[in-house]
This record gives sequence, C-alpha cells and structure tokens, in this order.
Amino acid sequence: MALVCPQCKQVFEKPGVCPMCNAVLLYYAPDLTPPEPASTPQADDEPSQWQQTPWGKIVAGLVLAQGLNFGLQQLLTAGLLASDSSEVWDTVLGLILHHAILGISLLIGGALSGAAQERGIIYGAAVGLVSGIISLFLRKPSAESFASMLVYMEPVIHLATGALGGAIGMLIWRPTPPIPELDGNTPVETPLPSIGDSLGNLFHGPVHFGRICAGAFVVVIGVVWATAIFDFLLRASNGNLAVTSKLQAKLISMEISALVALVGAALAGATTNNGFKQGFCVGLAASAIVLGMQISNPTFTLEAAAITIGGIIVVSMVGGWFGSQLFPPYDPNRRKKRLAYE
Repeated sequence: MALVCPQCKQVFEKPGVCPMCNAVLLYYAPDLTPPEPASTPQADDEPSQWQQTPWGKIVAGLVLAQGLNFGLQQLLTAGLLASDSSEVWDTVLGLILHHAILGISLLIGGALSGAAQERGIIYGAAVGLVSGIISLFLRKPSAESFASMLVYMEPVIHLATGALGGAIGMLIWRPTPPIPELDGNTPVETPLPSIGDSLGNLFHGPVHFGRICAGAFVVVIGVVWATAIFDFLLRASNGNLAVTSKLQAKLISMEISALVALVGAALAGATTNNGFKQGFCVGLAASAIVLGMQISNPTFTLEAAAITIGGIIVVSMVGGWFGSQLFPPYDPNRRKKRLAYE
C-alpha cells in the first residue's frame, strides 16, 4: 500500500520515515483522493467558517439571546392580552418576569457562544456586555427613570449572567483536548475526564489563607455597608440618581452586595488553580462574620440569615471560580519556552 509524506507530499512504497523530511509516512489511497481544484480551496471555505471564529460565536450567541428575549416576551404578552392582564408589565411581577426572561435568554446565548471553547467564559461575558448595552439604549423612557442606578447596572448584571452561561456551555460541551504527536504508528488515546472527576478537581489544591482573609474582608464590607454605599452614591450624585420605591432601593443594595462579594471572591481565586475552593472558603469565612453581626441585631430572623448566608456562599464560589478562569496561574516555564522559540 502506498504511503505519503505529510510534509513534502512524496509517495513511497515501504512504511517508515521520509528520508528527506524525517516525518512519519501516512497511508495514502489514490483512488479515494479527489482531484485538486485549480483554485485554492481556502477562498471557498472561508465564508462558510465565519461562525467558528471567536467573533462569530459571540455574534451567534448575542442574536440567539436577543431573539429568545424578544420572542418569549411577545409570547407572554399575547397570553396576558388573552387573559385581560396586559397591565402586569407595569407591576413588580412584570419587572421580575422581564428580568427572568432576559436572564434565561442570556444563559442560553452564553452557553452557545462558550460551548467547546477554552475561553467560553470570556465569550459569554462579551455576549452579556453587548446585550446589556443594547438593553440600556433600547429601554423605553416611560418604563423606568433613566436616573435610576438599576438602569446603569444592567450591563454589569448582563455580563455576569452571560459569563455564567458561557461556563455552563463549557461544562456541558467540553473543549476538544489537544491531539498528541504521533509516536511511530501507534495512536495514543487521550481519555476525557468524567463529570465526577471534574467536579472533584474543583476542591483540590492548597488553600491560600492570605487571599481568603482579604476576600472575606471585601465581602463583609459589601454586605454590611451596602446601604451606606448606596446612600453615599445618592448624596454624591446631587440628585442625578434617585429611586422610586423601597423595593427598588432594597434591590439595588442587594446588587451592590453581590457585586462586591463577586469582586472579593474573584480576588481570592485569581492566579490559583482552585478558584472554586478559594471562593467557597471565602464564603464560609464571610458568612460566619456576617452571622455573628446579625445575631446581635434585635430584628434578627432565621429565614433572613439563611438567605443571606446562602447568597454569600453561592456568589463567593462563582466569583472565586470566575477569578481563576479570568486570571489563570502564571507559569514561568511556559514563558521561557515562548522566548526560546522567538
């Protein structure tokens, strides 16, 4: 059977190594090989492969997220009109439904853009950021005042939701492992890790107590001083920022706490191999401090404490994992190899 060199394309009869290129010869079937066209095939294949580029995946995820958001809202509006409840969109329930539909759409769009990609979180975050900017400019002036801080925080919320969708896409559709170099004629099988092994690896590795203390300190500041931070921003704006209800003020305070907790946990998980474990430890430490401060409060309730502790731990785990993915650990050996090649 004929063999061909993958570099110089010369055909040989005996197996082995090409005498000129020193490359392993591959099997060659002349009857099954189509004739080469006169023009280069790359020019014909490039227009159909745009969706495989990073920008193509981001655009596809953004179009899917916006299309799902618009379609689901129109479908729900049609159902509300049929039941004579078209005024629901102007209530608190309508606001919750609007953000729930948008969140589900961003999760699906971010998962599509981050599927089978090593940087799926970055792709999903880009989808969420662009979606937040679009929602900011397409918002109706009568729906909510532009002076509200909640409006300007939407791009940040969309970015976090899209990044979470990209992470989900990476977990469901994992990136393709690198193909090892040929070792003679014996193929090397690369086993894929199971889901249980992947989840177990999240809690492996050492614990960096200094980073955990710093991250827990930031999380406690965000949770305890969220109302104070919000009041400071309102006073510093000289009336340019305003809230229309107590529910909106409470929601903004919760978003400030979640954002600060996300940043603190990301700080603890950055440049580490186990950001998820770092974030979990930060959440436990911050929850213990916050619980001790809330117990001494006369208005302490067990339900509110459970919700607060659960939210801190979940946000801290997500933030720690996101920080480790956004800022991976530094490998000096890899930089030395790169400089050697250059």
